[in-house]
Amino acid sequence: MKPFTEFLMDVKPKYEFTIRMANCEATDLKARLESALSMYVVESVAGPKRLPIQEHADFPGKGACEVQVMEVTLKYPTITPQIRQLVAEKLDIPAGMVVVRTKKEEALREPMAAPPKDKNGSVLTNPNLEAESAQELVGSNRALGLLKELQSIKMELAAKGDTAKSVDMPQGTKSPVGSNQNKIPSPKGK
Repeated sequence: MKPFTEFLMDVKPKYEFTIRMANCEATDLKARLESALSMYVVESVAGPKRLPIQEHADFPGKGACEVQVMEVTLKYPTITPQIRQLVAEKLDIPAGMVVVRTKKEEALREPMAAPPKDKNGSVLTNPNLEAESAQELVGSNRALGLLKELQSIKMELAAKGDTAKSVDMPQGTKSPVGSNQNKIPSPKGK
């Protein structure tokens, strides 16, 4: 088994970020970004991907603009505002034109997949919830049905003998609060 210090030296976390820059010059962008982030020891920088010229949610109010997206992996920990400020200063881009997110934040932005539908187009996967009218699924009718289901489950358990038994423990006659007087030490220290 490895000693803890050796194990700790083997663990090398990577800090992955996605950087989006609007209306920036794409010439030699990768090299300029690597030199700007060199203080965090750049492990890899993916070449810029150019998004279509359109209005982007990341840059509201900027209108249709060209956006370059770059994936960056660093060896030293940092936070997104630091990277944003550093990129804006070193690449001479206004801070409002730079958006930095971690890989996890970027994954959360992706739209979720729609739930699967059956042949009728229904999203419900539980066939017991299909009814002629919506009122059968809610209100007092549904509550009574659920109570009947619970009662039948209780009867099945009682038939098997799986009922919970209470444990009779002897109860004390003395109150735990205020029954005993604490000894007050003498200030003279006998």
